[in-house]
Amino acid sequence: MSSFAQFSFVHISDMHVSNTPAPNSDTNAQYFRCAIKEFASLNPKPSFVIVSGDISDVGNQQPDGMYPAITQFLFPPAITNPAAGAYFIDSAKTIPVYFTPGNHEYWEAFDSIHLPISNDTLFYYPKYIAPDMDYAITSATAVIVVLRSGHDSPYGYPPDPAVIMGTGLSNEQCTWLRNILSSNSSKRKIIVMHHPPVNAAGTNSDGTPFTALTLDTATNSLQNNRTNFLNICDSNHVDVVLAGHEHQNVVADRKGDTISANWPNGTRYVQTAAAFHRSYRIITVDPAFVTVSRPMRSCNTIFGIHELTNSLNISVYPNPATDKLTIECNQKAGIEILNTEGQIIKTIHNAGIKTTLDLVNLSSGVYIIKAKTDKGITIKKFIKQ
Repeated sequence: MSSFAQFSFVHISDMHVSNTPAPNSDTNAQYFRCAIKEFASLNPKPSFVIVSGDISDVGNQQPDGMYPAITQFLFPPAITNPAAGAYFIDSAKTIPVYFTPGNHEYWEAFDSIHLPISNDTLFYYPKYIAPDMDYAITSATAVIVVLRSGHDSPYGYPPDPAVIMGTGLSNEQCTWLRNILSSNSSKRKIIVMHHPPVNAAGTNSDGTPFTALTLDTATNSLQNNRTNFLNICDSNHVDVVLAGHEHQNVVADRKGDTISANWPNGTRYVQTAAAFHRSYRIITVDPAFVTVSRPMRSCNTIFGIHELTNSLNISVYPNPATDKLTIECNQKAGIEILNTEGQIIKTIHNAGIKTTLDLVNLSSGVYIIKAKTDKGITIKKFIKQ
């Protein structure tokens, strides 16, 4: 990494890359492929991209945890047992991408009612993505600590599937973290992990209010050593903790009060909404402060529509439409109807060759039809009159 006094990097989380169409996933890394091209063209150029977990939708699923669907778009395109930062988002290999595992990395299958079967060991993540270990990225002015926050706790989903705790941090991890932070005491300090140490209700990727269950500041957080971790952040003057998991955008203080992204009075606990909803933030570091950008969205030209096409052919009629719209596909596909802001209006998980939609309750305007198969995505637009 550059040793310049100021640098920036991109934070994303919850890519959920899948090799088959599924709700809340990025089929064959289509969104990710579009996003990394956008990141590589940012000005100023980011020093790196960091992903805080849930890279694969089902990370322990045989044979490869869906990771080859990601790595084919990174440089070098095919390596095994990569080191931290061994992948790059640009062919010139100037912008590395760093990963840490999330709870989806431990999933290996779904049971008959579509709840995940989880393991406590990572099989394919260290083979294809990064070592199964904590590590630090250092520069002249900052230290970025990348931590594993664990698999689902209790084992698999808890009784309430809306509350998915991570096992949290071991005592050994806490000791290692203290040592890293104390040995970099004069630098800006950033921690990256999957589960949010402090939770609060924020906004969805599209800016609408986040309405998922948030019981308290520990909801969907760390089961082990959460308070210990917060104390370590306080005593070592950590600037920012970056997390995901909740698929929302929010910044909170230790007490769980929502604060501004660049609140100057202590550690900021930052969540970035899901990358499969195109969310990201830019983090800028200089010797005096760590600046957190507002939530941003990649691929705003309708998801890089010129790139996201494949052998799936669809036709849409009538177009413009009034009350009814017919979609014909040359194969079965998952279909999403979105507005031009990227909000999902309707989802059909396994549409047949011919599907008719009722548009009576849809406002007039331009809409996007996104059809997905395991081979990729095809996108069409239609007008509701």
